Amino acid sequence: MPRLKLDIPEQLPFRTEIPVRITDLNYANHLGNDRVLTLMHEARALYFLHLGFAELDAFGVGMVVADAAIVFKAEGFYPQLLIAEVGAGDFGKVNFDLYYRLIFQDTGKVMAMGKTGMVCYDFSAQKVKSVPPQLKMRLGDCWEVKS
Repeated sequence: MPRLKLDIPEQLPFRTEIPVRITDLNYANHLGNDRVLTLMHEARALYFLHLGFAELDAFGVGMVVADAAIVFKAEGFYPQLLIAEVGAGDFGKVNFDLYYRLIFQDTGKVMAMGKTGMVCYDFSAQKVKSVPPQLKMRLGDCWEVKS
């Protein structure tokens, strides 16, 4: 069976530090695979906060995760500090992708890469909504980031 491959932009516009917490460890005493998605969620929330909105209220829409993919490159351990990079791209009428890279702060080695497919949603009407132009403009498109 072929392995999952993610096409992640070389440069992602947002960076933040996230520690591996003791509660993130699994029975093998390393960062649990399920906790990597949680770290991506934390990075996403901080990215949105940095841009001035929240996942539940971004220019009149909320957002839901429609799909998620993670490629693991190395084990993580407590109390390592990770640098989480996040950026958006591949915008559609009602959706876009968020890309993540989790990097060991001390070595610069990539621990994991991920992608979440985000869908704009009106929670009160319980229906999908178009990506607001202000949201798309604020997020930008990390595929257009130049070195």
